[in-house]
Amino acid sequence: MSFRKIDYLSWAREFMGRVQFDLAKSNVLALPREELGLSLDDVELNGPHEEGCDALYSLLAERYGVERSNVYVCNGATQGIFLVCAALLERGDGVVLEVPNYEPLYRIPLQLGAEIKPIDRRFERGFQIEMEEVERRVSKSTRALILTNLHNPSGVATSAEKMETLGQILRDQRGYVVASEVYLDACLSNGVKPAACCGQNLISLGSLSKVYGLGGVRGGWIIADESTIRRVKTVADYVSGGTPYPTEKIALRALTDAERLVRRTKEIVTRNLAIVSDWIERRSDLGWVRPDGGTICLLKLPAGVEALGLSTRLRERYSTLVVPGDFFWMRGFVRVSVGVAEETLRAGLENLGKALDEARRK
Repeated sequence: MSFRKIDYLSWAREFMGRVQFDLAKSNVLALPREELGLSLDDVELNGPHEEGCDALYSLLAERYGVERSNVYVCNGATQGIFLVCAALLERGDGVVLEVPNYEPLYRIPLQLGAEIKPIDRRFERGFQIEMEEVERRVSKSTRALILTNLHNPSGVATSAEKMETLGQILRDQRGYVVASEVYLDACLSNGVKPAACCGQNLISLGSLSKVYGLGGVRGGWIIADESTIRRVKTVADYVSGGTPYPTEKIALRALTDAERLVRRTKEIVTRNLAIVSDWIERRSDLGWVRPDGGTICLLKLPAGVEALGLSTRLRERYSTLVVPGDFFWMRGFVRVSVGVAEETLRAGLENLGKALDEARRK
């Protein structure tokens, strides 16, 4: 089988972390080991059995109000997406997918032979999912609706009430709602909760990378019904055979202290969203839908300014990086991180303004 490259991830590996002002990375400021309160003595290399860290599984089960049999710990969210899609989908199955989207959510089911039907999350509608469009797209062949919450790349939240309704629409066709929720713990709005808490046929994917600042740990988890978890485990035996025990022990430490770590992220995000908001108001040529939290936002560029070219100019002339919306099926937009240090954000926005002014003078 030939795998097509994932353009966004290839671009990210080439450029992220290689500029002075990186506004492209979607995670919060990396968490130092000392701030996590972890020493190497706390990280065991091997567990007592092959079923994972008991304490971590119990913590996640309690967190989501489910049984251990509804939990699987994996190597980050992207692997989680692959495992769930491979567990659920057969060739020819229908998948309803939000647009704009995080590219692996599109590439993985497509690679597995699914037929993709897009639903638009429109800037003019605040990037909200429109239930009527979902109902038009869902059919007897639909196996899954795949989305992100908070939405990547806009940071917009989907309410628990709407998530429950989506679950019912898919349940009527014996399908699943699969929600990547790597930003959800940093939601600043009320009325939002994990998909897996909204119905039996809703699946939550979580991660340590975005909100917890532990991207290098590659820790993630899947919360789903028992039958899906059994199939996920079967697929995992072909991919990795399990998650490294040190990853699970670090994840346990982070999630045990989740309240403090989430508070850290929310403080950074709240401050930085105010900075971005003030900057946009001063420019008057940009638009956005203010995020409900998370560590990213999506900016609408002036008419005629092409995002890929702008990003290249910004990187080459100003050592500053933003993500072109083209990678999310959203031309004319750029994604900007609000999880960075304040000085990085201010300098990066100043450089973005200069590059925009140059592009508009052309």
